[in-house]
Amino acid sequence: MTIPLIFCVDVEPDPRLVNHDAPEPWVGYEVTQRYLRELRPRIEAATGAPVHYSWFLRIDAQIEPYGSPTWVVDRYPDHLEEIQRAGDEIGVHPHAYRWLENERSWVHDFGNQAWVDHCLRMSVEGFAKTLGRTCLSLRYGDRWLNTETVNLAEQLGIRFDLSVEPGTLPYPTPGWGERASGPLPDYRRVPRVPYAPSPWDFRRAGRRDERTIRIIPLTSAYLRLGFRPRRYLGRIRANGVRGRRQNMPLYMWEPWPAPNTFDRMLDRALASQRQPYLAFAIRTRPDIAQAIGPRIDALLAHPARSRFRFSTPAEALAELERAR
Repeated sequence: MTIPLIFCVDVEPDPRLVNHDAPEPWVGYEVTQRYLRELRPRIEAATGAPVHYSWFLRIDAQIEPYGSPTWVVDRYPDHLEEIQRAGDEIGVHPHAYRWLENERSWVHDFGNQAWVDHCLRMSVEGFAKTLGRTCLSLRYGDRWLNTETVNLAEQLGIRFDLSVEPGTLPYPTPGWGERASGPLPDYRRVPRVPYAPSPWDFRRAGRRDERTIRIIPLTSAYLRLGFRPRRYLGRIRANGVRGRRQNMPLYMWEPWPAPNTFDRMLDRALASQRQPYLAFAIRTRPDIAQAIGPRIDALLAHPARSRFRFSTPAEALAELERAR
């Protein structure tokens, strides 16, 4: 049986807090383009199948200082044409950043549902205007999501959401020193398989025949905590965990020290699923090769690599449906 693998690429500015008056160039995106272009034939050789990445574009209020929220589409048409020819997915990755002119700073305005909705509409409508088709895939920024946002996304035509990261905590803000008007969601008890979300609580599965949207959680696995690795102690204690296992997303930029090396975490993730699939997300960055290279090496050296199929969200769900 093949194992669908959704490889998400968040196409973003280099800094998290863009300079409003002199926005920085997207060096990380340009470097990531080249890296993934050169990586594609290596993956194809390891898996014996075509490679389809999934790119999620920033189209939102924080991109407006570049001249337009759709700046990335206008600036990089050649790359977008290239990845569409390759059969890649293109979706949107809106953030809820709002500029506070009086304070000259950005805030993640999660507590303002009207603003969250505005950013989502701006992103989906900007995608349709510049690419000439309906956007089907979404990764809301900083793993933010709530039921109202999922329901609106479905109304706007989104069919696949990849924002949910099982095992993560309701942190008060996404980044150190950043401001937010509401906390990030609690994903400790969400499903770890694709599901149709309940219209009343997006973190619970609802009836499949009542929804057109599907939430595809990123891949997570259990840490083995017998040795209590120092780097995880803060997260474990914050989670209130008293046992010897804790669920965490398989972030590709983490070093994953023993006994929770990336290959072992991968084994645990696959073993926990009746119909296995994988979903990872990376961020465009200038040091992309150093940041994720060791995890890519582990992925392509895995014993199941010939079964991996780098798929779009639609292809992955279709394959999982055939295997039901």
